Amino acid sequence: MGDSAEVVLEASGIYKSYAISRSPREVVKGVSLTISRGEFVAVMGPSGCGKSSLLHVLGGLASPDKGTVSLQGVDLYTLSDRDLAAFRRRNIGFIFQFFNLLPSLTAAENVMLPYRLERERVWPLRGLGRDRDAKARADALMTMLGLRGLQGHRPDEIAGGEQQRVAVARALVTDPAILLADEPTGTLDYHSGRSVLELLLRLSRRDGRTIVLVTHDVRTAAYADRVAIMLDGEFREMVELGRRNVHDTAPLLERLAAHGL
Repeated sequence: MGDSAEVVLEASGIYKSYAISRSPREVVKGVSLTISRGEFVAVMGPSGCGKSSLLHVLGGLASPDKGTVSLQGVDLYTLSDRDLAAFRRRNIGFIFQFFNLLPSLTAAENVMLPYRLERERVWPLRGLGRDRDAKARADALMTMLGLRGLQGHRPDEIAGGEQQRVAVARALVTDPAILLADEPTGTLDYHSGRSVLELLLRLSRRDGRTIVLVTHDVRTAAYADRVAIMLDGEFREMVELGRRNVHDTAPLLERLAAHGL
């Protein structure tokens, strides 16, 4: 993105350790990342390289040992726990590998849930986040994402790819500044996974959504505008793929081979 592009997320000098053994294990080591509005960025690396831990730090779910994370100009880790939770709910949409849908709720109720939690927020053109507004918002999103007719079904009554689309709708319902996706195709078959990736790509290009996706899969990473190769807690290279209509893996595979991956 050009210098004039609006910066949505800026992370600087991120370090993160976990006390997995007797001495803390450093899983993220000095990572910095700047993402502009509308970018689709992938963080790719093998299991255990620190990419999911980094995503949790970027999303306000785990505070770094060192470093700062700024989202739309707000330094996340200067906020109180309560204010951070509210800010995260309003500004960050999460998409997880295992969907994290509540089994006792219908698909539409799962989508509506974050919206209903924001009952005191004033929504543009919709007034307060009342139930009728939540239902209308959920119906509109589910129709847009090809889920029409599934609103009344519970998660175990629909296919995995459809469950992930419900999770994407839930992530979008509060109109967040950024979507963070953690291995969103990891449990899906090839065709369902590709459908979800095409959806994320469309959200980025058509709607200007800002997306950060972590994955170990080169075919998934190849959908991004640029890919950060992560190994042993560090960014080894930022591969600029650009916006392409064909998401071939060859350019990325060449750079991965250079790092022994």
